[in-house]
Amino acid sequence: MFVRFNVDRCIEAAGVLFSTTETKMLGRMRLLKLLYLANRVSLDEIGDPVVDDDAVAMKAGPVLSHTYDLIKGTSRDEEAQATWNAHFRIVDSIQLRMMCDPGTDHLSDHDIKSLNRIAQKYANWDDDDLSELTHTFDEYKDNWDGSRLSAPISKIDLLKGIGYTPEQIKVSLAESRLFAMEQVSLGCQ
Repeated sequence: MFVRFNVDRCIEAAGVLFSTTETKMLGRMRLLKLLYLANRVSLDEIGDPVVDDDAVAMKAGPVLSHTYDLIKGTSRDEEAQATWNAHFRIVDSIQLRMMCDPGTDHLSDHDIKSLNRIAQKYANWDDDDLSELTHTFDEYKDNWDGSRLSAPISKIDLLKGIGYTPEQIKVSLAESRLFAMEQVSLGCQ
């Protein structure tokens, strides 16, 4: 189910991945790829992403759009950027360091397990190999032609790329719309 981007979930998911390293440091590309992979796994297993973020296809593969902006320090949402910056710092053009652990209050047990499983599975992969892996995903191949800096990956293409049937896609998107309407009526959005 897709809902609005939640910076707290994003920061906490990143924090889980940083916590799997001794140095509390990760490369930007590695962080983006691990989060993307965790989203795919979670969508496949339970129908919900870990970080509900818009996916875009870029030269180095698919990434989560709002998350990428936060990592670069270019988010248009100043409050979200300030919250991100309170937890993570750019060390150099490649590396980020977690300055303080954001906790996991907004993540489910499944989210945390998915993130840890992805971190462990790809611990020995280098960043270029992770990027190449994401180039094999159908949602990337169907949207990237290299003519622009980035191309949006629709929710339909993402679900289709994971292996959802047309009926499963229809149900998932209908549930997302219903949930969004409920959140609006409750004043949550």
